[in-house]
Amino acid sequence: MKYSAPIKKIMERELARIEGRGQDGPTRVIGEIGRLHSAVQSLEAVALNRNPADNDALHMKKTHDAGVRLAKAVKATRQRANEILNAHNERLSEKLMERTGLRPPENLEGIMRHSEFRAAVRSFDAKDRRDILREAVKAKDTEALGALFNASPLVTGIDPNFVKEMRGVYEQSVAPEVIAEMNQLLEADGALQAVARSAEKVATDSQDERAVEAFIRAQQAAEQANESFTSAMQE
Repeated sequence: MKYSAPIKKIMERELARIEGRGQDGPTRVIGEIGRLHSAVQSLEAVALNRNPADNDALHMKKTHDAGVRLAKAVKATRQRANEILNAHNERLSEKLMERTGLRPPENLEGIMRHSEFRAAVRSFDAKDRRDILREAVKAKDTEALGALFNASPLVTGIDPNFVKEMRGVYEQSVAPEVIAEMNQLLEADGALQAVARSAEKVATDSQDERAVEAFIRAQQAAEQANESFTSAMQE
């Protein structure tokens, strides 16, 4: 089908990407892609399988109504996907915090200790500041890293891009599976958003008589071409 086939390819690609990983969040997001695929297929079935007893106006009304249902399905899918993302992002962020040991200090003593360390780092030149951070990452010194990562680069005097790079290196070294699931969740959501935009266009087109007619003609032409190819191969 013109509309559902690309969605199916995206869904299959995403399922292959997470196969065997056992990641609940990405799996549930991809499940929402499956819901939209089914909803688009339902609309295609209405548009392409016209009841012989229906006149043009009735067939267009049925197709229009199917488009309205699809638009509602897209909206509901996005809402469910947002709930999935929020829940799993919160879970993964907490898990990452535990694995990295970068939770901010909760008492005055810890806050003052971090503040004093940042002031000391700021007293060095730019190269030495980077070296201090690089060595802290290498040593997995959570005390020093907590002080430097949990404060604005303006306070530490370290280049913000370097801080971001070093934090990524550290998190990947101590919690690779958490970072991997976060990335998989992000990619699955990107795929879902692309599918949702496509489904929205289908819903809009289904309420446009000329767009529906063009879709039906294209599908009929594709089927005829396939039949001709099959016949030629059998001769």
